[in-house]
Amino acid sequence: MNENRKIFRFLKDHTILYLLIKEPAKIVLDFPKMLKVIDSPSYFPEKEWKTRLVRFAENTAWLLKYHEANCFYNLYGLDIKEKADADTYVDYLSFMRSRDRANKTKDCWDNQAVLLRDKHLFYKYMKANGLSVPEVFAVTENGRLFNSEFEEIPIDSLSEQKDYFVKDQKGECGSFVVHVKDFDDFTAKWEQIRQRTCIFQKSIKQSREMDVINSGAINTLRIVTVNKNGKVYVLSAILRVGTQKTGNVDNWAKGGLAVGVRDDGYLKQFGFYKPGYGLKTDVHPDSGVKFSEFKVPQWEEACEAAVRAHRTLHGIGSIGWDIAITDDGPCFIEGNDNWEISLNQGADRGLKKDWLEATGE
Repeated sequence: MNENRKIFRFLKDHTILYLLIKEPAKIVLDFPKMLKVIDSPSYFPEKEWKTRLVRFAENTAWLLKYHEANCFYNLYGLDIKEKADADTYVDYLSFMRSRDRANKTKDCWDNQAVLLRDKHLFYKYMKANGLSVPEVFAVTENGRLFNSEFEEIPIDSLSEQKDYFVKDQKGECGSFVVHVKDFDDFTAKWEQIRQRTCIFQKSIKQSREMDVINSGAINTLRIVTVNKNGKVYVLSAILRVGTQKTGNVDNWAKGGLAVGVRDDGYLKQFGFYKPGYGLKTDVHPDSGVKFSEFKVPQWEEACEAAVRAHRTLHGIGSIGWDIAITDDGPCFIEGNDNWEISLNQGADRGLKKDWLEATGE
C-alpha cells in the first residue's frame, strides 16, 4: 500500500505522466455514462431530434475534449436539431476549476468563503451587515447545546420553541436538515442531533404571492452574482420550486423544479427536473400555475440585495445566493461559493461566453 502511494505521489508531482494515466482512465470510466445519456429520453420530445449517430458523435467529441460525459446533454436541449451548439455551454469540470480559481477557494477556510460555508458565521456576518437572514437561536457542538452567543444552555430552555429547522453547520445540498415541530419532537430527535455540529434556525414564511406557485415549501431564487474587477452584477437567476414529492424543500437534487427568470421578473416557459427525476413542464404539477404567467414578487429588490451582499464579500469572485421572498422582503437562506452551473444552464441559458467574460479566462 505504501509503495502504491509513493508511485501515485510521484505521478502527481510529474503532471504530464499523471495526466497520461488519469485522463484516459476518466474517459474510459465515463463511456458507459455517455451511452446512458444517448439513450435517455429527450426533454423536448415535441421537437425534431438529431439522429442517434449524430448524438453519439457529439457526445463522444465532448467526452474526448473535456474528459467527462455530458450528463446534461439532453437537459441543455443539445439532442434536438434547432438548439444552439454545445460550445455555448460550459463543461462541468472546467467550470469548477475556473470557479475555484476565481473564488480563491483552494482552501476555503483560509479566505472569505468560510463566511458562506459555515452557517453560523453566515448568520452572524449577514446580520451584522443589515441583510435579512432567518434567525439562529441555538447551536450544538460536542454534544452540548448553546445559544447563538455560545453560552451553554439546558435542553429545556427550548421548551417553548416550535416549528424550526436543525441544520448541519457545514452541510451542503440539504445533507442534514431536520424539521422540529415542538419540544416533544425535539427531545425525540436530540440523540440524532447532538452527534453533529448544528444550527437551530427559525422557520420563515414566504410571501403570499410565492405561496400561489407552491405552498408546501419555501421556493427560493438562485441568483448568481459575479465580481469583475470590483463591479458586482447578476450573471444568471432561476427559481427553484418544490412539489408535493419534495415536501418541505425545493432542492433540485431532491426532485424539485428549476425555472429560468427573465430580466423583467417573469418566469420562462418551462420548469426543468434534474436528469433522473423527470423532464420538463410548463405548469406546476400541483398548483397548476403556468410558469410564463408568473412574475416573481420583489424581483428587483432580490437582485439588488444579492449585489449588495456580494460587495461585502469582495474576495470571492462568484456566489450563488439562495433567497426567499417574504412579506417583509428578500431573505438570504445561504450563499454558495461552490455553486453548480448546470442548474442555471439548464433552466436559464448557456453561460460559457458570459462566464469567460466574467472571469477573464
